[in-house]
Amino acid sequence: MAELVQSSGSIAPAAGPFPEVSAGNLRLLLLGLGFATGMEFYTADSVNLVLTDLTGSFGVSGDEASWSLTVYSSAVFLGVPVCVWLAGQIGPKNYLIGSVLMFAAASVISATSLSFHTMLVARAFQGAAGAGLVVWWRGTVYMLLPKPKRSAALMNVSTILYLSSAFGMLFSGFITDHVSWRLICVPNLAYAAAAIWLLARYFPDMPVQRSGRPTDWPGIVLIAVTLVSLQIILSRGQIDDWLGSPQIRLLAWLGTSALILFGIWQTSPRNRAPLLRLELLLDRYVLSSALIGVLTGMILSGSLYMLPEFLRNVASQPLSATQTGQVMAVYALTAAAVRPLIVGVVARFGQRKTICGALACLIASMLLINRLLTSDTPAYYFYLPLILYALCVASLLPSVGSGTVALIEQEKLLDGVSLYMTFRQFGAAIGVAVLTILVERRETLHSARLFDHLRATSQVVQNWMTNASDVVLARGGYSALKSQQIATKVLAEVGGREAATLAYADAFLFMAVIGVITLCLVPIIPPTPVIKK
Repeated sequence: MAELVQSSGSIAPAAGPFPEVSAGNLRLLLLGLGFATGMEFYTADSVNLVLTDLTGSFGVSGDEASWSLTVYSSAVFLGVPVCVWLAGQIGPKNYLIGSVLMFAAASVISATSLSFHTMLVARAFQGAAGAGLVVWWRGTVYMLLPKPKRSAALMNVSTILYLSSAFGMLFSGFITDHVSWRLICVPNLAYAAAAIWLLARYFPDMPVQRSGRPTDWPGIVLIAVTLVSLQIILSRGQIDDWLGSPQIRLLAWLGTSALILFGIWQTSPRNRAPLLRLELLLDRYVLSSALIGVLTGMILSGSLYMLPEFLRNVASQPLSATQTGQVMAVYALTAAAVRPLIVGVVARFGQRKTICGALACLIASMLLINRLLTSDTPAYYFYLPLILYALCVASLLPSVGSGTVALIEQEKLLDGVSLYMTFRQFGAAIGVAVLTILVERRETLHSARLFDHLRATSQVVQNWMTNASDVVLARGGYSALKSQQIATKVLAEVGGREAATLAYADAFLFMAVIGVITLCLVPIIPPTPVIKK
């Protein structure tokens, strides 16, 4: 494949031989792709970990701080379908290098912003650049390598990405506790420098031939309107009483109409350059990967947000950023260790069995956390669920990607990658927002039930209050009235913490249910051949 041609508004590998890349150059190219996308993985896990510190710096609530995640995920979702088209205009090599530069610059601006709104804008640009990184490391492997060599290349880069996640959680936790969370952007500069040097030197030059077809601006506008409407609804719905608010109703109609029009326009014969080739969903390989991608995107983004938030904010003895990073790094290090084995597992057992095993590990992980989650649970209790979670991540994503998207025709390959990643990022974009809303509602419900129970057992509560106030009176030297007030405050704090703990446990149960629903979609996947001994 000496050149690329534009097909249906996106670029696709042209027929013919692949560009010549020597074994030594290929290793360095894959390392460059690993550094480029590793920067995105590092940043995603780092920001998840330091949300608590971010709220203090900007004076925002925890819910508002989570917008930095949803804005980023939404920008990635919007950027995925656009990035394939944009790379067709300037070439994959230039686009990748430009995305690295933009991501690094946005990281610095985001970390050094003095206002929360400036940070959100920087996170949006960061997400737009991150879309190119998460799509084009796979796209590059699919374009440059024949099928027999792809699995090993994908495995090598994936291992780098998981190690980047582990480094992100360990380094960002340490630097946050000892200096400032704003310095988490520093490693991105090293990542970017190494990635740009390797990509500029070893990424082969592949001329791009433009077909002269028009840009799908209507598609871009419609998907942007849909996304913005959805994000405003999710962020403001709880505050504005959802559909009870005229503004929320208007946004719901606007977003739904834009989404329907987007689907009609993408499949219309009048659209000569569709942003997404939705007709590929007629292929069972692509349909199955898209549906599974939405649901797993919700779970993967939500779980990595929920557990650090609980450990740092809700537990009776909150963990520091360093301690939380050490706990969460268990999953990333396990995934990095297991990932090299997955190629053989898929070949031995087949794609569908591997996906079923991965989803079983995911469901077990979420149920274990749900069961173990109390305000006093020791942190090391979460190691086993995180190991199960790692077994899912390390096997599920390559099984879905390599076993479905990679099996479609070569000329439709990049369109399939773009479609799969769009659906997956849609799930990631709504995952954090949905779980935040769920936790708020369940916490309100559990608070009402808990304090109703406390009132119903007034004698027990009165005895506890008497004992607590006596302890405060004896040890603190306060007056009887002040001791009673302190005991009441302690009871309210304990009750609120227990209600929040129950709400977080419900969130993990919800993700387990989503995992079960995803498992029911596995029969859609066509069977793939296995290697029999």
